Formats: sequence, structure tokens, C-alpha cells
Amino acid sequence: MIHCDGEYKSIMNPVKDKLNIEMNFSNPGDHVPEAERNIRTIKERIRATFHRLPYKAIPRIMVWYLVMDCTHKINMFPAKGGISQYYSPRIILGQRALDYKKECAIPFGTYVQAQTSPKQTNSNAPHTLDAIYLRPAQNI
Repeated sequence: MIHCDGEYKSIMNPVKDKLNIEMNFSNPGDHVPEAERNIRTIKERIRATFHRLPYKAIPRIMVWYLVMDCTHKINMFPAKGGISQYYSPRIILGQRALDYKKECAIPFGTYVQAQTSPKQTNSNAPHTLDAIYLRPAQNI
């Protein structure tokens, strides 16, 4: 059984027919308790991370990456009472396994120095760039 908002009835009907799943659409103005709890959890993580940052204000793009980072990290680990106690939603959906050194070693919003030129030169020009860490590189 899938609980979802009635607004998505038109796109969920093909799924229902194809997979032989019973759908429970919520009424207008009602909420699905599991979805509301997930939203509350994400909001709590975003607030906690935001208040841990040493900045008084952050730009909109950084807020966007903050939300993405919090939701990404929730899916890295198995959910208590989820469909698997050993595999995370990330693994179940076919993505690669978690590499702690690449994905969890540097906290969001940390001051870092990023390398600017991969080639070694003998000049006195700076080889690093001051930056704020938002997420791991995608090609790692």
C-alpha cells in the first residue's frame, strides 16, 4: 500500500495498475503522517546544521546546498523501521556504497582551500583558492 497526496492521483494510477499496488490517497487538507514526520526530520537537521555554521547569514545557493546535503545524508543510512535494517535507501535504489573518507569527512560549510591548478609550476602564484565546502565532487 502506498499513502500519498491526492494531487498525484493522475501520475500514480499507472504505477498502481502496473505493479498491482493498493493506493491510499489523502483527502484535500489532510496529511500523510509518515511524510509529515520525514519533513519534520529534514527541517530539524537543516536547522541544526544552519545554527552550527559560523556565519550570520548565508546566500540562497548555500541554503539550497544545505537542504540537498541534509536530505542526501538521511538516505546514506538504514532507516529505523525501514524496509531493510542493513541497507540504506541509497543502496536499495542502486547507487554506490558510502565512502566515508570522501563523503563524510568534511562537514558542510567548512572553510577549505581548494587546489586551483593540477599542473605543478615553479611560480610564486597561489595554488589554492579559499572556499566554503558545500558537497563532494560528483566525479569522485
